[in-house]
Amino acid sequence: MRDFDSLTDHPVLEEMVNIICKKTQNQNRNFFRVEVAYFLAKMASTMRARIKTKDRGDIPVNIYALGLATSGFGKGHSVSIIEDYFMDGFKTRFIEATLNEISDKNLLKLSTNRSIYKNTDQAAELQGLEKEYAQAGPYPYTFDSGTVPAVKQLRQKLLLADAGAINLQIDEVGSNLLANTEILNTFLELFDKGKTKAKLTKNTTDNSRGQDIDGPTPANMLLFGTPSKLLDGGNTEDMFFEFLQIGYSRRFLFAWGVHERSSNKMTAEEIYKDLIDPNSSSMVDVISKSFTQLADPMNHMWTMTLPDNVAIELVEYRILCESEADRLPEH
Repeated sequence: MRDFDSLTDHPVLEEMVNIICKKTQNQNRNFFRVEVAYFLAKMASTMRARIKTKDRGDIPVNIYALGLATSGFGKGHSVSIIEDYFMDGFKTRFIEATLNEISDKNLLKLSTNRSIYKNTDQAAELQGLEKEYAQAGPYPYTFDSGTVPAVKQLRQKLLLADAGAINLQIDEVGSNLLANTEILNTFLELFDKGKTKAKLTKNTTDNSRGQDIDGPTPANMLLFGTPSKLLDGGNTEDMFFEFLQIGYSRRFLFAWGVHERSSNKMTAEEIYKDLIDPNSSSMVDVISKSFTQLADPMNHMWTMTLPDNVAIELVEYRILCESEADRLPEH
């Protein structure tokens, strides 16, 4: 079997991790790699990027990640660095420009198709779709809690738009797990293809039921917090392991943070120079501008074809995981 630990990471991911390590003064790269991978995948799925494979067809990009580390590790700080410095331009451009342009085109397309199938007026169909889209409210790029009906309403909005992703990020997951059990159950269904069954509601004059739209809506999830609060030996830990058993164990990328302090190897002056390093600031600008450009409508539905040699590596990795699992008792 290949030693998968020896494989190199993407240079952009590594450069971002370098900067986060400097800013947080924490050299635990494995934890931050998972965190950065989440935000890269979140950005790609927002633009509905897809991977074309020969064995599984087209796969939408999405990611579920769980990161646990003690207080003071830099979890919240690192997330703020990524969101405020690296991803802010992409988020702003997507919400204020790209989403509107793509949704306008898709609503026009849907209204045209419906008018043909139903032999109705296209302008009336478009007006109805625009009203339904507006009534769903503004697009929440990221949310930290919610209800199942709200998630399904957001999914319907994104189906109308044909863009965007459902992004759940819960900080201090140990304190908030029990309050979010319903939405976490829904996210079990949303993984991979981003599909979930609609709830049947009574159709009335005042509250008419909208027409379902078939299609994927990518979903991403980042849960992070302290291990002691999640693995508390009580109800929270029991619920967490129940979620793992019903499907989250194979959906999550896991990160366990061990604080590797820069102060153990560096002087105060060296640490200060790291914090104000102008090269880091210029690299942040370069990467941020590149990400902002990725929010261009031309990149909507960008498709990457998975090469045969990479597909074989994935099968080899799956075989490795299965052989490791076979050594463990089933429970």
